[in-house]
Amino acid sequence: ISVQTLRGVIYDRNGYVLARNVPSYNVVITPANLPADEGAVQEIYRQLSNLIGVPVSNGEINDESVRLFKECDTDMGITEIVYIGYTNAPYKSVKIKCDVDEKTARIIQEKTNDWLGVGIEVEPVRDYPTGELTAEVIGFLGPIPAALEEDYRAQGFVPGRDKVGYAGVEASLQDILGGKNGERVVEVDVAGQVLRDLQPPIDPVPGNNVELTIDTRLQSAAKEAVKSEIKYWNTYFNEIRSTQGAVIAINPKTGEILAFVSFPTFENNRMA
Repeated sequence: ISVQTLRGVIYDRNGYVLARNVPSYNVVITPANLPADEGAVQEIYRQLSNLIGVPVSNGEINDESVRLFKECDTDMGITEIVYIGYTNAPYKSVKIKCDVDEKTARIIQEKTNDWLGVGIEVEPVRDYPTGELTAEVIGFLGPIPAALEEDYRAQGFVPGRDKVGYAGVEASLQDILGGKNGERVVEVDVAGQVLRDLQPPIDPVPGNNVELTIDTRLQSAAKEAVKSEIKYWNTYFNEIRSTQGAVIAINPKTGEILAFVSFPTFENNRMA
């Protein structure tokens, strides 16, 4: 079992956070832990449905729907999702709804004693507080490409779960920021229930934090300057003469990049 690590945090030269990990809350059900009474199960489904907006029942179970089923990306109801989870591995939790708000997650956590089998799974999601202001510098994460799957598997990453850098320093400093996943070797029964560890668990190693030479305040001033310049000349000529530009501010004594602007840019939080 791969134990997911945490990616390193990215700061600017003044300690301002440019990339961090924030919790994402997923509603999960472990089929084997649901009550034995079917009426009690249906009551849990009804109450949970009212809270998270997933119907109690929707869709049909057949070979095609099971083959196409994907957690967090399905129109199926709670009953159908749990059924698929039960037939695959009763003791493994199955996601009912992903990325619910923190208030909803806390309500569900408070009801775990009454809603047997229902729980909250927390997973890290990348967040960029400065968004498009530093997107061209920071870049963003994406799923492991099929062409590099073998290489990343050899490094202990899990395709389909772990994200890697696609652009900016998220990509160029992937080896520094990425960290190393932990590992457990366990014995399970035929239903997927973990019985015991066969070897001492290996803890995950978090990625290293990185401090860039970028000054976010100067980055903001440079971006506004290039936007203003483009607007000025387009207004002056009374036609669109330019829609793009770049600014690079360098400390000539050290070579440090203080601002790096490429316009137009993008919102990297949309990739998270």
